[in-house]
Amino acid sequence: MNIIAALDLETTGLNPATCEVLEIALVPLNMDFTISTTIPEFSCRIRAEHPERIEPQAMSVNGLDPNEGDSLVEVQYALMAWAAENGIEKITPLGHNLAFDMSFMKAAFPEFSKLVAYSGRDSMRLALSVNDVMHVRGKEEMFSSASLKSIKSVLGFGDEFSHRALDDARDAALVYRKLLEILG
Repeated sequence: MNIIAALDLETTGLNPATCEVLEIALVPLNMDFTISTTIPEFSCRIRAEHPERIEPQAMSVNGLDPNEGDSLVEVQYALMAWAAENGIEKITPLGHNLAFDMSFMKAAFPEFSKLVAYSGRDSMRLALSVNDVMHVRGKEEMFSSASLKSIKSVLGFGDEFSHRALDDARDAALVYRKLLEILG
């Protein structure tokens, strides 16, 4: 089965060649971009294997303890098991700044990333497109910032932002659906 799933990762920094994934979440979606009730979400914490490479700013943003969680090998196995148990053959990802998450997916989860299409849906890019549409219509842009927190606030979802993978994946899906409604 092919699915769409909101994806988010929390990492120890910005470079997938040297930094690690500390948290991963996948939230299966229906074709209308609402959260699926038939396929369970996947969320897992991952223990850092190279704490010496941690970028302090990343840790101050996500607030995660790099010593907590399962090993990367255990999470790789759990991801493959989750996909197999749910009959998932291909995932079209949806995320906020999806290219960032996909670069880490390929580095950290090479086998699982074969199931994930590299191109997908990106709520950040869609918000920027909404701004472009507003300009074409002779109106002011809606979003002065492309951050998920800022876009959520403008759309009336509040300005709470957790920097936790599961919450951020759910928020990216909610924002993406709302942006589609605006364009509709």
